[in-house]
Amino acid sequence: MTEADSGSGVRAWSDEDFLRAFEDLSFPAEEFHHREHLRVAWLYLASSDATRAAERMTTGIRRFANHHGATQKYHHTLTLFWMRLVGAALVETPEHRAFQEFLAAHAELGDKDLPAKYYSRDLLESPAAREGWVEPDLQPLPSLRVYRCC
Repeated sequence: MTEADSGSGVRAWSDEDFLRAFEDLSFPAEEFHHREHLRVAWLYLASSDATRAAERMTTGIRRFANHHGATQKYHHTLTLFWMRLVGAALVETPEHRAFQEFLAAHAELGDKDLPAKYYSRDLLESPAAREGWVEPDLQPLPSLRVYRCC
């Protein structure tokens, strides 16, 4: 599926179907990209407290990667980095917005290179960052105010 196929495929799935497919591991791995990671984070943060959402996300992404033979792709710091940025954006978003609207209002979340504004390459590539949470070394993450996530 290409970026232009926004009206078909997984993007057209309801939130419930999308999350069910992710959690029961039936989601097609070849269609699970950055945007889909963000949608899972958004769904978990919208339905759980931030700590529980982070637990669900880390467990879910690990399971998904393991199931699809991509265990080495899991990166703990990046997973929680994106959870924190989605959480910070949710604080500033009116409730009951669809994911499409949320993402349009926070287009910066679509920038897969955003971590480079906060982390040096050396730090992100370290085993410590891959296996656990490390604080950014270039600039602090946005204040989370209400959401205390990850």
